[in-house]
Amino acid sequence: MPVNLNTIPGPALRPLPPKPLRWLSTLVGLIATGILLMRFLGKLVGETSFWWFAIGIPVLFWVVLMGFRLTVYILQQIHANAWDKRREQVILQEVRRGRRALQILAAEHRTALVAKAQFTDTTDALLRNEDILFSQTSWNGQSSVRHSRLPDSVDVLPQTQVSSAFAELLQTLTEPLSHLPQDNPVAVLLESSSSLPVAQVRDLWQQAWLESDLTPHMAFIPGHGLMAIDHWLDYSIQDKAVLLVIALQIAPRQPDNTAETVTGLLLGNRITQTTLPPIALLHRPELSRPDPIALQEKIDQAIDWVPLQATALQHLWLVGIPGTSEGYQCAIVAQANPPLASVDPTTGIHNINEFLGNPGRAAPWLAIAAAAQAIRQSPAPHMIISGEQDSDSVWSTVVSPYASHKENNA
Repeated sequence: MPVNLNTIPGPALRPLPPKPLRWLSTLVGLIATGILLMRFLGKLVGETSFWWFAIGIPVLFWVVLMGFRLTVYILQQIHANAWDKRREQVILQEVRRGRRALQILAAEHRTALVAKAQFTDTTDALLRNEDILFSQTSWNGQSSVRHSRLPDSVDVLPQTQVSSAFAELLQTLTEPLSHLPQDNPVAVLLESSSSLPVAQVRDLWQQAWLESDLTPHMAFIPGHGLMAIDHWLDYSIQDKAVLLVIALQIAPRQPDNTAETVTGLLLGNRITQTTLPPIALLHRPELSRPDPIALQEKIDQAIDWVPLQATALQHLWLVGIPGTSEGYQCAIVAQANPPLASVDPTTGIHNINEFLGNPGRAAPWLAIAAAAQAIRQSPAPHMIISGEQDSDSVWSTVVSPYASHKENNA
């Protein structure tokens, strides 16, 4: 569930204290009234009773009235203090919840930039914005389609290619997964934008997992995109399970301006995962509608969850946002404002859609994996602004170098 501090009610309205001058005037008025009344009724009472009725009763009435007013004032103050104390607790709890983050334990990605079938580090090519998006024959035989393809995809059936990609990905992930305790469960988030049915892709993954001889128990979890990360940070932050994100786009139905890619991310909870050394941290993502003001607020909030100074960002990844969309225009506007204004536009901005193609459902995961591998080489925070499949919404999140402080228990 998104953390929105703006929805928390404001401080309690403090009551005004009794005004001494007003109450003193009231006392004088009551005494004067008592004296005037007793001038007309004084013949009916004795001298002692005269002063009791003229001054004593008005003063007693004023004392009772003043006591009631002070009691109400004190009770209002007690209620306001309790409200503000509870409000501070809620703010602290929500800030702690917002600043939860996941350890990135392993990050692998494979795109058309790699020249071999095996997974190799192509982060440098991504950081250089190496353009590999050109017209070529697509997987379904269409000619002159502008897109990028995995190098071993020519004349290979999609299901064979997906099966091979899973097997190769698991080879690279076997080393970190093998260090986990055998009773450590693995939750798998499988994201696919392919011409193959999702059920078939899931079966191919299960087959590859069984053939890898990995012992941890594996189970799929529902959800998609960065919303799954937001949900995990809220409801699974205490779990011992690690989260394995597998995202691919192979043989997409509409290959024009797309990128074939396979990405794997192994994520762990900072509270419970102490076996594997993290390479970076993935912070809470922020969802925004395609509006310049709204997106700027969410970018600022994503920075605050780390937290970072406004000039700390060195890299910005744009991915999965079509150039003609409102979200893309909003992202361009945000680049001129802090904190994105501190990113060098020649070396720090990486628009994956422009030089590689749209990775589909793998879009945010490819950028996160690239950022994590880049941090391993040069520790610096990265901002990722990504689109959401079949939606105009825009996500903002930060990948930062690993910090040694422990996750709070909020």
